[in-house]
Amino acid sequence: EEAARLAGVADRVTFLNQDLFKTDISQATVITLYLLPAVNRRLRPRLLDLKPGTRIVAHDFDLDDWKPDEKTTIRKNVFLWIVPAKVGGRWQAKIALPGGERRFEFDFTQRFQEFDGLARIDGNHAQLWQPVLRGDRIRFVMVDGDDRENEASLYFDGRVSGGVMEGEIRRGVGNGQTLIKWRAVRSGA
Repeated sequence: EEAARLAGVADRVTFLNQDLFKTDISQATVITLYLLPAVNRRLRPRLLDLKPGTRIVAHDFDLDDWKPDEKTTIRKNVFLWIVPAKVGGRWQAKIALPGGERRFEFDFTQRFQEFDGLARIDGNHAQLWQPVLRGDRIRFVMVDGDDRENEASLYFDGRVSGGVMEGEIRRGVGNGQTLIKWRAVRSGA
């Protein structure tokens, strides 16, 4: 506590001396760990249920097969994880693209912060490229196969909040680029 006071952050931190597995950590936005691997593994499900964007920093010991978002070595290993939003499952959207409104379906598979999946535009399969999930931020690219002349790439960028994803799509390049609003809702697991 003295170190927090000297660093000028005593008003923003709380130190608790409690049983880790009985303490409510749901409001935490940053968690630091220096625990043995078996304890980290046991704690991991609770960490994954924290609010997306919560940062977890561990000294020396990782979280098993949950790969860190960043790793630094300064005499010892320091790991950073950012709790990912839960995006696995089926999502649906209607998006107004040039040429009219189109129906999108996404079937995402997720393992921690890594996700991939299948997509359909008006029932036709579309490839998903460069998927990135960092906290509640989601990004991916699709090619609009119906626009054969331009092969327009659709760059999705948005936020996930529970059963809703929304943001903007960049379509086209250079001066021909347009921004389109998008919103998808979870339709199944």
